[in-house]
Amino acid sequence: MINDATREELLGYLLDALEPQRQEAIERRLAEDASIREALAQLSRDLTPLDATWQESSPPPSLAARTCDFITDYQQKAKPTPLTEPPLREPIGLDPKPVSRQKRLSVSPMHQDRTTMVGPSRFRPQDVAVGIGILIAGFTLLFPAIHGSRVQARMIACQENLRQLGESLTAYSLQHDGCFPEVPQRGKLAAASIYAPILASEQYLPEPNLVVCPGSSLADKASSFSIPMPDEIRRIDSAEQLRQIQERMGGSYGYSFGHMENGSYRPTRNQRRAHFALVSDAPESHEDGKRFSSHHGQEGQNVLFEDGHVRFLQNSIPEGLNDDLFVNDAGQVTAGLHRNDAVIGAGAMRPVAYVSGNEW
Repeated sequence: MINDATREELLGYLLDALEPQRQEAIERRLAEDASIREALAQLSRDLTPLDATWQESSPPPSLAARTCDFITDYQQKAKPTPLTEPPLREPIGLDPKPVSRQKRLSVSPMHQDRTTMVGPSRFRPQDVAVGIGILIAGFTLLFPAIHGSRVQARMIACQENLRQLGESLTAYSLQHDGCFPEVPQRGKLAAASIYAPILASEQYLPEPNLVVCPGSSLADKASSFSIPMPDEIRRIDSAEQLRQIQERMGGSYGYSFGHMENGSYRPTRNQRRAHFALVSDAPESHEDGKRFSSHHGQEGQNVLFEDGHVRFLQNSIPEGLNDDLFVNDAGQVTAGLHRNDAVIGAGAMRPVAYVSGNEW
């Protein structure tokens, strides 16, 4: 159970409002304690509705530099106006009378107050301009930091989702002869996203939102997201409706196809391989011909490997491996050509492509 103090620190971590030492302490706890990571993921989901009002915009070019130059130039040109009073003139024809010590003491504070109140108590236009410039410069530097912190928080929440998915998939494999959910070759269930309905129908999935990445566009609709059961999918009569459901029933993630062996399609078996990708942020095709995820600012994707560990990869080929996670060795988004050829498909993608016939 997470106490209020820890929850406040996690909220501060999400908003990048912690001091460096406290932030490092939270990051250590996140790495060591799964309950802390789950609490952070829940907080991130609770803050998701705020994203609807978030509008990221770039400041004018070199705004911060120009503001600093303006302030420096103003400081060099501005000169303080000396506060002086005209000397007292003695009345003509009258002998000056000595002022008693008591009067000097009573008059002096009034004189000081009156002097202090002259001029500096009012802001000049130049002072207002400098203040506004400082505020603009501060917000220019602060907003990217806050945005970066939110992106990092969503990335961590996504990783926690994948870790829990890994536990569900492992539990499933232990009860199904060591095999993960199979993506059929044909029929209405033939889609990479079928892994979620299979897990949900057999009660291996704690909650539907576990397949929704906080850094994806689907996160905005997480409250209304649901996973259809396999029997519901089989009863669909419209090809267009079927495709729409297949595209979203796996949430924000893509799932690994099986592989071809001696001309036959085989499901993926759980061999606890550290290099074999099982689930990841859903890949998409882009104009340059490459496939990668659009989640997390298109900077990369979280990937769950077969042994249960999760890594953030900036490209689709893990370091030290010669295997693109999103296409097989022939460059196709279909089943792997051998058991170590991992291929993650998304949405309605099928493990085997058919040219003709009733495919659903």
